[in-house]
Amino acid sequence: MKIVNTSPLPRSISSLFPGRIAGTLAEVLFLLFLGMLAMVIHAKLRIPLQLPGRQGVIFLTLIILGRGVSQFPFAGTIACTGSALILATSWLGFREPLAPVVYILIGVILDLLYLNFSKVMPFVLATALSCAIGWMFIPLIKFGIASITGLIFTSFRFGIAWPLATHLLFGLAGGLLGASIVKLSAHLLKKE
Repeated sequence: MKIVNTSPLPRSISSLFPGRIAGTLAEVLFLLFLGMLAMVIHAKLRIPLQLPGRQGVIFLTLIILGRGVSQFPFAGTIACTGSALILATSWLGFREPLAPVVYILIGVILDLLYLNFSKVMPFVLATALSCAIGWMFIPLIKFGIASITGLIFTSFRFGIAWPLATHLLFGLAGGLLGASIVKLSAHLLKKE
């Protein structure tokens, strides 16, 4: 007779490892890797569609999936730090010198917005709104950098309203998709 384990799956990655330090380290490495993966996918899908922020759908979906399996309240910041590490190497062809700083700031903004929204809204709505507003900060940060340093960003060739609107919409879509996957997978795991 075959023995079947019917224990529920662990809530976070760190609970898969026996030691607390090993589990925490594994979770941080997983989140960093997920952020790196999101940036590699972002680099490989660079198709000039004149839709700034479109990569936010896939990027934010992966970041939210990381938050869904993590116990850390700042899981998005850790994952975005992984993206920043990849951006800092510049081997993917990104030419913006301050992009790593922008992505770390986006991670912090996403997490702070989510921590505040989750107190008053359901998970999916809090995640979608935090992603929409957080992703919209990319053109705002770039506009601030351009105003201070004089760097030219091609996303502003149509003005600032277009990048703000597209980042908001793609951020909302990525947040909804990621939160929906997390919620659906939690629901399916609960049924088993």
